[in-house]
This record gives sequence, C-alpha cells and structure tokens, in this order.
Amino acid sequence: MKININPGTRRMLCLVGAMALGGSVPALWSGCRAFFDNETGHAGLVVPPMIMLMLLFSFIDVKFGRESTGWSHLRIPLFMVALASGAYFAVLALTELLTGTPNQNFAVMAFLIGMSPTANAAPVITSLLKRREDYVTLSVVLTNLFTAFALAPLVALVIGSAIEIDTLGLAWKTALLIGSPFALSVIFRNFLPRAAAFVRRWKILSFYLWMVMLFTVCAQSSAYICAQENLSPLILVEIFAISATMCALNFFGGFCLGEPKFRRECSQSVGQKNTMLMLWVGLAFFNPIVALGPTFYVVCHNLWNSWQLRHADRNETTIR
Repeated sequence: MKININPGTRRMLCLVGAMALGGSVPALWSGCRAFFDNETGHAGLVVPPMIMLMLLFSFIDVKFGRESTGWSHLRIPLFMVALASGAYFAVLALTELLTGTPNQNFAVMAFLIGMSPTANAAPVITSLLKRREDYVTLSVVLTNLFTAFALAPLVALVIGSAIEIDTLGLAWKTALLIGSPFALSVIFRNFLPRAAAFVRRWKILSFYLWMVMLFTVCAQSSAYICAQENLSPLILVEIFAISATMCALNFFGGFCLGEPKFRRECSQSVGQKNTMLMLWVGLAFFNPIVALGPTFYVVCHNLWNSWQLRHADRNETTIR
C-alpha cells in the first residue's frame, strides 16, 4: 500500500526528526557530549555561519521600503518588557501559592525568556512560510539592539540584581551576523547578477541548513541538561511548562500586536527568540537552573515552527 505524505507534513516530520535526533544523541552517547558543550565544545561554531548563509538566501530578493515597516515594530519592545516583568511577578506569586515559597529561579527564567530578542534565523522561517521576511529582519535588528542596551537596567529594576553586559559587543555581534549577508545580497543583486541567480537557484538549501542547525542546537541543549546533576524529572517538567506557556503567550501576543497585514510576521518576530543569548545570561549571571528556561524554549518555538510549516500553503512549498 502506497502512503502519500503531503509536502507540509514532510517538512514538519523532518524538523521534528532533526530535533529528536539532536536531543537523543548526547543523551545516549556520552562520548560526544564534550563536542556539543555550550562553552568548550566545537559544535556551536557551525551555527553562526549557517545562519549567515540562510540569511543570504532569504535576503537575496528582499528590498526594504515603507511597506515593510509598521507601528508594531515599536510595540514589540514594549510588549517584551511588559510580558517579562509580568511573568516574573506572576511566577513568584504562583509558586508561593502552590508551594508556600516563591521560586526565584523560575521567575528569573520567565523574565529572561520574555526579554529575549527576535532570533537571527526568524527571517528564514518567515520566508519558508511565504511571508514578509523584510518585516522580520527589521524586527531582528531593533529587538536585538533594544535588548543589548535595556537588559541590564531592566534586570536591576525588576529583579534587583546588578549585572554587567557588554552592550556594544552584543550590538556589534548582531550587526555582523545580519549585516554581512545583507550587504552581500545587495552587492549580488546590483553588481553581480550571475551570483544572485546562483544564490536564488540554491535557496532550497535553506530548509536543510535549518534542519542541521536544529540538530546542533538541540544536541547542545541535551548535552547541557545531561551535564546538570541532581535535576529531578519533575523540575524539568515544570521548566518545560513555563517555557511552553511563555512560547504560547509570545506567539499569540505578537499576532495581536501586528497590523492586519503583518499579524503572522509580528507573531514570528515576538515568538521566535534568540534564546542562545539568554542562555548565556543565565549561566553568566545567575545559575544553570535559570539557563534551562531558554534551553527548553528552543524546543517549544521550533515545534511551533514545524507545525506552521505543516500548514503553510502547500502550493508554494520549499520541498518538492
């Protein structure tokens, strides 16, 4: 009996399979955990170049104009602050109500998730969804710059902890990661048409690069979790519940924030987060438990991405 699987379902299965495989490899094969370690391993070195290449595929046909901007670009940072602050105090109150003691670690991880900027790879997924990647690209720039400069004072104001963050370093890293492929796309379109045609011909690779990156990121997350001692399954379930709730609030809130023509783009801008930044903040300034929140969020927002791709227009699919 022949089983027909439509392209949307095939894409979803590919993404979920990449995440499942990445999560299981370090858990089942302890010898590879050092390679996927977030601080000392080498797997993370492949992620930035893959993001830059995927962005080049996405930017090659992008031209910015007034039609790619909206007032929602200014509402997104305000929503980030409101959700992060509200989630912090809500988690404190809820954990005190349920256990008698407010859980500071859970509250801080909810705050960091809320303050996470738009992921650098969000324009790629937006492109695969056949939406306006130029809108999301602008969100990446604005939210990453906002977080770079606003995170430290907001942590001091809301949480009461003083942290020192290299704001200029974060801004430069964001500019380099996004600006390089964007500059190349402009040069190719205007001066090297054959190079631009070559890039367009291979845009299909962006989806497969995304699969490899998902495998790598999930393997890094799994290796990190395996390295933590004295973590009960119940704590992991609670952290996943917080991450999943924040993920749902982000995507739904972004959909409500956007103008009618940008609802999906705004939802993607708010929901798909640069969690690697907050994982580093959690490890550097708080503790490993706090860092698990952004780690689990990676799984949540990519599960939603895979579901969105499953329901994308099947007549305009990336995979044939």
